[in-house]
Amino acid sequence: MYDPVSAVDAAMARLRAAERERRAAIEDLIRLGAIRSHVVVGDLGELIAARYYGVALPPAFTPGYDLIDKRGNRVQVKTLRATPTRPRTIIGEINDPCDVVLAIRLDFDYAPTEAIEIPRAVAGLFVGKNGKVSWTAKLVGHPQVRYVTAEELAASGAEPHA
Repeated sequence: MYDPVSAVDAAMARLRAAERERRAAIEDLIRLGAIRSHVVVGDLGELIAARYYGVALPPAFTPGYDLIDKRGNRVQVKTLRATPTRPRTIIGEINDPCDVVLAIRLDFDYAPTEAIEIPRAVAGLFVGKNGKVSWTAKLVGHPQVRYVTAEELAASGAEPHA
């Protein structure tokens, strides 16, 4: 006989176990130096960006940028993690003194799916009424914006979306 209380209890037990595993994985990633804080999505984006550019990350929370690429550009990384039903579109506010914004989309399971590299001046053209930049077809289609595939991110050592 189906017991809804037992079914709920079993689902809650699975959820608690999954959350303990998620927290343990985050602690392992911090211990291994893959991420630097408990801001998991942002830190993973910065790790993917550092691998993509082939550079080391500066200290965490550097004002205005997250890394410096091999050309000397200060790169601000914005990471957008999808929900199970839709991708995120709000890139956010762009801070100075960055030269380039690398917006990276992650799937719900944290795998990179695509990215766009936006010169700071171009990002400024796409600031909405809310003061934030959104990932739109018009932005992606701008001639100075570089679209980066999951495969290109993977070639740099970031694990792509399957």
